[in-house]
Amino acid sequence: MDWLKMLGTTERQLQDDWRNKETRPTNCVTSRKRMSMRPGDRIALYATGQGAVFAFGRVTSFAYPRPDPNDEGFEWCVNVDLGSNYREFLHEGVPLNLVSVDGRDLRKSIKQQSHIKLSPVEFDAIRRALTV
Repeated sequence: MDWLKMLGTTERQLQDDWRNKETRPTNCVTSRKRMSMRPGDRIALYATGQGAVFAFGRVTSFAYPRPDPNDEGFEWCVNVDLGSNYREFLHEGVPLNLVSVDGRDLRKSIKQQSHIKLSPVEFDAIRRALTV
């Protein structure tokens, strides 16, 4: 399965230098609800506020509960391995409209959920755009 996961909130967006300035872990993604991702699934990460995809990799665990250190209700976690498949700065990410394929506007779809399923064609468009 392929996924697009939104990170950050309108109130607390990821910082541009997310690998060095962010207090959130970079080896997992969190959600308020249990995610149905499974080990081996592919995942792409989308930065709220930037409107861009900035990383992709693999899910390495099932969802598990963990305390939210920021007390924002993000109590479900899935571990991810991005390898070197990320942009150092969020502003270097790829706008979602450039990777929306197959007639679906990913900008609209991701606004309705914290994570959405992607078709293999959609994920491959993201992978190609980020590896240029």
